[in-house]
Amino acid sequence: MNKLSLFVIIILSFKTNLIFFPFQLSSHELSPNIINLQLEKNRIDIKFTTNLEAYLAGVDFSIINNTNEHDEEEYYKKLRKLNKSELTEIFLKKWDSFISLFYISLEDGTKLNNFNFSKVDTENIDNPDVSRLSTVHFFIENPGMKSFTFQASTILGEIIFRQTGVQNGITQYLFTGEKSEIVSSVAGKPIIWYDTFLEYIPVGFTHILPKGLDHILFVLGLLFLTPKFYPLLLQISIFTLAHTITLAISSLKIITISSKIVEPLIAASIIYIAVENFFNASLTKNRSITIFFFGLLHGLGFASVLSNFGLPSANFVWALVGFNIGVEIGQITIIFVFYAICIYWINTKNYYTKFISMPGSAIIALIGVFWFFERTLFT
Repeated sequence: MNKLSLFVIIILSFKTNLIFFPFQLSSHELSPNIINLQLEKNRIDIKFTTNLEAYLAGVDFSIINNTNEHDEEEYYKKLRKLNKSELTEIFLKKWDSFISLFYISLEDGTKLNNFNFSKVDTENIDNPDVSRLSTVHFFIENPGMKSFTFQASTILGEIIFRQTGVQNGITQYLFTGEKSEIVSSVAGKPIIWYDTFLEYIPVGFTHILPKGLDHILFVLGLLFLTPKFYPLLLQISIFTLAHTITLAISSLKIITISSKIVEPLIAASIIYIAVENFFNASLTKNRSITIFFFGLLHGLGFASVLSNFGLPSANFVWALVGFNIGVEIGQITIIFVFYAICIYWINTKNYYTKFISMPGSAIIALIGVFWFFERTLFT
């Protein structure tokens, strides 16, 4: 059986699965919400960027990673079809509950809670099957420009927090329910390199676990070739080197490629690696070259995550290294869990191939096919 024949069989099996098992494999993952905060003229201006439809549908961002996993998925899809003015009208009906999710506390313990609405900006994406981001603009008076801390409700999940308009303003990756550092109108202290390094490690880790299902499947595809340590280490190292190169190049704006091109190609890389596992029992030179090429693609995918969070110019290298280490810790975690679960079959070669490697590769290929068509036809 050649690769083309196997690919056709996988496509036919995939269609059969869709008929008899109508499960959801959407790649509509929720990104961390973003807060851009600026102090100006005795008030705090706030820009909150989120998937507004997901919020209005009652999604708990700390639990749900994908809009298709929510009980109100149909209502979410209905909201997604609305234009900017219609979405804003529904949002304003929930204004009081929305502002109750944000906590601004002065250093003396006083709570500021008189938020005022400005406007909502929504991305112009015509296809309702594609998620979009909206930015809610609102503000609150802060007479005397007193220092304060910012905190958001746990249901908003992780938040990228930025203070703009001041030199060395605070930039933090706030975990669910975490309180920010003290925000002030005066210039902050220069950011030390190791603070930046440590800050970006969890950003890289959470992009793999739990948010990076496509990258998880790719790593599992590498595992399913062979569970032997050296070939696996070599594959992961090649993959890491490659995605570090394109992540750096893309972050420096030397090369910028649309996600409409990158995302389908990442799905195609998952298909190829999974299908190749049926024909190779060991690591070959051609596979190593292929992994390097696919690593370049995945690096462009990682770069799309950092496009929102941003890499600081002052400590660019340390931020990049921290992000990559976070990614590697995520990948190592996947491998560790895999070995812990499958150690019996790993130690029994025939069982491993029959019950783990081949079925696992087939499932990964099916998901990759679904994503490829979804990302090609609906983005």
